[in-house]
Amino acid sequence: MGLTVIDPGILTTVQDQGRSGYMDSGFSPSGALDGFSSRLANFLIGNSPGEAVLEMTLRGASVVFDGPAVIAITGADMTPLLNGFPAAMNKAFAVIRGDILHTGFALAGVRSYLAVSGGFDIEPVLGSRSTNLRVRAGGFEGRKLETKDHIPFREIVRELPGMERRCFDPLAGKAGGDTAFGKVSAGTAAVSIRAAYAKDDPLVLRVVEGRYAGRLGEAGIHTFYHSLYTVGAESDRMGVRLEGPAAALLRGGDIVSSGAAAGSVQIPGSGKPIVLLNDRQTTGGYVTAGAVITGDLWRLAQAPAGSAIRFEKIRAPAAEKIYVQTEREIARLGRRFARRRV
Repeated sequence: MGLTVIDPGILTTVQDQGRSGYMDSGFSPSGALDGFSSRLANFLIGNSPGEAVLEMTLRGASVVFDGPAVIAITGADMTPLLNGFPAAMNKAFAVIRGDILHTGFALAGVRSYLAVSGGFDIEPVLGSRSTNLRVRAGGFEGRKLETKDHIPFREIVRELPGMERRCFDPLAGKAGGDTAFGKVSAGTAAVSIRAAYAKDDPLVLRVVEGRYAGRLGEAGIHTFYHSLYTVGAESDRMGVRLEGPAAALLRGGDIVSSGAAAGSVQIPGSGKPIVLLNDRQTTGGYVTAGAVITGDLWRLAQAPAGSAIRFEKIRAPAAEKIYVQTEREIARLGRRFARRRV
């Protein structure tokens, strides 16, 4: 039992939370760019948060199921249709043999996630089912999905106990406080992520400065923090290229190559920032102004080309506090949606 691809969309790949510990061997982590939405999809259908999902970019895939399953779709709204009728976002629902799921262009955001209860039957590579497109490893044959690809399921899950009664739409909760990824209802784990997929104007990315920030000089730092940038059309899973004013460098953009961390903001000779994402190179030789905090990276991954971006300085202790708070709230979500599969 599994699903067969009718139309793969623009870029659909198998991703989980990524592989760690292999950058010294030349393997970037890969993994879902919007880690919050991929985990949410898994929570909704009783999976562990690190279970593999299908990440769909800009325009989603169309698939046919050859057996029963329980699925969930999160992230950017690609107006999913099941057999031609609107299907729910951010909810668990059942499909049967012959059902056709169609997803279209993203109305807001960039990436949508499809999870199947019980998981996809894909062999892990270096501890992860994530697709690394650059080295053609992991995921489904190390590549993006194509028409007629068939992905089997590890388990057959026909329903979740009380699925209709207990299914909770995270977008329906009343906001009760600011968090790193949206609003949280006071005293509950209900999360509203409307703001994340609406077009913020501009999207503010908080940055912890790195050791080479001083290479920008006073003028370069001023430009970096006081300019509006836009997401460039050449952005991909490796990184987001920004268009806008050039941040002046004191002695050029090259440095001795060093490890490339997620969210690193590179300033090449052009002076236009590049924010590194999951499929980044393992080392880099450009000046790094700092790193975008983890709590903001998933928002950046959902910012379409042309989105306005502004940088804001934050100190490491504050960034760590946001990270801990975010992870606690996501774990609370997991406990709320936890249910036994049958």
